[in-house]
Amino acid sequence: MGGELETPNLEKTPSDGKNNLFRYGINKVQGLKKSLEVFNINNIINIIQEKAIYIFGIFDGHSGNEISQYISQNFCSEISKNEDFIKQNYKKALIETFINIDKSLRNEEINNILKSFSDENKLKIKEKINELSNDLNEDDLIGINTFMNILDPDNIEKVLVSDYKGSSGLVILIDENCTYIANAGNSHFIIINKHLEINNEIEETKKNQEVEEKKRVRIVKGFKYGKIIEDEEYDYTRGFGDYQYKLNNLINIESQEILSEPFIYEINNKDIKYIIAFNNGFYEFFKNFNCTEKDKEIIYKKISDYFIEQMKDEQKNLSDIIADYFDKNFINKDIIDSNINKNRYNIVQNLSCVIIEFFS
Repeated sequence: MGGELETPNLEKTPSDGKNNLFRYGINKVQGLKKSLEVFNINNIINIIQEKAIYIFGIFDGHSGNEISQYISQNFCSEISKNEDFIKQNYKKALIETFINIDKSLRNEEINNILKSFSDENKLKIKEKINELSNDLNEDDLIGINTFMNILDPDNIEKVLVSDYKGSSGLVILIDENCTYIANAGNSHFIIINKHLEINNEIEETKKNQEVEEKKRVRIVKGFKYGKIIEDEEYDYTRGFGDYQYKLNNLINIESQEILSEPFIYEINNKDIKYIIAFNNGFYEFFKNFNCTEKDKEIIYKKISDYFIEQMKDEQKNLSDIIADYFDKNFINKDIIDSNINKNRYNIVQNLSCVIIEFFS
């Protein structure tokens, strides 16, 4: 959703920095989407004097950028007020902050802020309807004289932005000893250890979680729709907003189709050389252009191999390394010309990548 530009917006948005623990680089491009829906955060929160907490985030919106934009602007202030955060119980603080922010999206005041983002981005209801109607196939349109006939005009103003829009959220919290990663949605991260190998323990944990998550959602959707769909892929089962999938009153709040509670991973900083984090658009793009296989392990290995090789040049900014990848694969004119009409999906996504390199 959100429509496409005729030609992609290829302007990059780089950011770099470093401290005594690590250096980092961030970069992103808009691509063919009409708006940039993915927002990053990199911030420092001081709990007590000389106790710095570093936070990075990728918030990737869908059906618009309102929720991802709002969360990127407010996540750090919200977690800094959390009692468990102040007590340095970071796992619990991350979970509570994700859940609390998601609940707050139902607040009238915050909904008005989200609507103001919609107004600024000119994503009016009528435009959204026109975009959706363009995506409907003939089967969808059977029995509908006009798409407007399925709308209830009396309820349009009552609908909350979080009813039909959402955002994934991936947050990386780093203190002097450990890194905590909270992930709700379909953004990705790879941990590279000191031996320049992917952390298989984390990957095995993620794989097991995916299996259990698919079981959970399969049962919930089967109950909702009255049938089990075999071999259905569940790419997006956690995130912010999307309350059309969270308000089934027959199902308890912990078992809705989409949950706001993130998965949490804790890694000792001594076991990390690099963290590579990226939104789903980046993952899909890499898969389409660099892999003939669909296996996530193969794709992760190719991504990590590419960046590990590039990061051997310690004098180069990490954001420039990400930009080089964009230049070679995404902004290459021959690729754009050959694929923009053949398979526009390959380059339609917003792309965002964060790299963190630990020093010790």
